[in-house]
Amino acid sequence: MTEHKLSPEAIKIISEIKLISIDSIFENKMPGVLYGNRTVLEYYNFENEERRILANTNDYIRGVHHDSKTKKTHYDGGNKHIICLENNSEQERQGLTLSINCFNNLILDAGSYGLFNTETNEELISEKSLDDKKIDYIYSLDCFNNSLYALVTNYDNSHSVVAINTSNPNNFSIEETIKKYKLKHTRICDFTIIPQKSFKGDNGKNYPFSIITCTYEQYLDLNKKKIKGTKIKNLPNQSIKRLKLIKSTNTTAEIIYSGQNLNAIYKADIDLTNNTATTKKIITNLTDYVYALQPIFNKDSHKHLLELGEVIKK
Repeated sequence: MTEHKLSPEAIKIISEIKLISIDSIFENKMPGVLYGNRTVLEYYNFENEERRILANTNDYIRGVHHDSKTKKTHYDGGNKHIICLENNSEQERQGLTLSINCFNNLILDAGSYGLFNTETNEELISEKSLDDKKIDYIYSLDCFNNSLYALVTNYDNSHSVVAINTSNPNNFSIEETIKKYKLKHTRICDFTIIPQKSFKGDNGKNYPFSIITCTYEQYLDLNKKKIKGTKIKNLPNQSIKRLKLIKSTNTTAEIIYSGQNLNAIYKADIDLTNNTATTKKIITNLTDYVYALQPIFNKDSHKHLLELGEVIKK
């Protein structure tokens, strides 16, 4: 047998190749989704297409957030309470909780009552502050480059994406309106910020991102322009309520979304250049109300949630 030896140049090239671990591959995927299936908090495992029950409530679950650093899961438990799944601690609110999210290592919750630091129970934006701005509800929170934003509904039932001033850590404030959506309704809707190109806000300022919402309920929009291919069948009382970003590039975005009478969670692969999308169901046989939604990417969080859940038998 002829013996083959690698040249010094080949050995140098091989030594410089960085092997990608299984863990890092896993981190770039979405192994599961956390969601509220009407009054049940569930976790879906894509590895074996298995659903697990995490908790039961006596009201629709409208908000949920799992923090991958602390491994704590907060959700809207009904009766104006926010519950931590891991230790059953509760925080009381004077109104409906419509959003729970993370910003600069803080867990925040918001709704008709304003905005709170969830774990310390500290009020950051009061209900009076909302009234002063003629805002009824904070429906959703999102952040970009250490700045916090919200989707709100106004007194005239229109909707706006607004900037939130967080310079005072003990007292946040709602600042300028970035985008206003004139379609009037008082139903839950959602938005996400994507670092794609830039756009001019309704206030005349340029922003280094774009905004996808489901404010129009029957379809997703990019900076208020309809994304073709996302329009739902429009059966009675059927609408999109929640959406979350999976990943995006300068030209594409992947979004998961759910809602009322959709009975499923969908994934949209969006071409941002021409505002078109292809969609498919990724979780089926759900109830008529899926108002809370969070994709899970972290491997340890995935294992943690699987351990907490009880398998739903098919």
